[in-house]
Amino acid sequence: MSPLGRGTASDGSPVAPDGSPVGLYRAFPAGREPEIIHRAVPPAAPILELGCGAGRITHELTALGHHVVAVDQSAEMLAHVHTGTRVHADIETLALPERFPAVVLASYLVNTIVPGQRDAFLKTCHRHVTDEGLVLVQRTSPTWATALKAGHTVRSDRMVLTITEARLESGVLYAAQECRHGDTTWTHAWTDVVYSDREFEEVVRAAGFALLRWLDQDQEWAALQPLPR
Repeated sequence: MSPLGRGTASDGSPVAPDGSPVGLYRAFPAGREPEIIHRAVPPAAPILELGCGAGRITHELTALGHHVVAVDQSAEMLAHVHTGTRVHADIETLALPERFPAVVLASYLVNTIVPGQRDAFLKTCHRHVTDEGLVLVQRTSPTWATALKAGHTVRSDRMVLTITEARLESGVLYAAQECRHGDTTWTHAWTDVVYSDREFEEVVRAAGFALLRWLDQDQEWAALQPLPR
């Protein structure tokens, strides 16, 4: 099952089951995420990346010296991943024979509103991380969610991104964006459960993890360590 979302692509290119337009996430720059992950794990450590999309983070982690096992439920997304090992699978049911010193759950998947899905994602992280390994989770920052406003526009190179919806109601963020790149326009709408710091710690502890540390000033990226099994 996919997180709830919906998306469109003006050029008719594919949209992943979770509503993410494939072309949009191919066009997005890698940003700061690969460096955050790289700094948090041992040099050249193998990494299991859950929900890799079109390889925006995957390719950069490979360039930084990591072998990445990249998992996604969208075959259209995976077709654009050109490094590491590709695995076409739902995160919830993934059962690889090996465990990893680093497992990454990015793209705010931990904030899914689908009942039971968050816990299933974290269980997959738990069964694939080594006893001394780290699980790196990207959450929706409550500060960012509170500040997000419709009409906000960001320009980067040829891409123009505009927030078209931003409503935070009872701890749930309803958001949508329109992105224009050249002659193509994509839309993507999503819904996130926004956790306070205390709520997030309770969620990960219930899943068998301790919050070891935050990896960035915005407290968006968390390093989790599995509790004794």
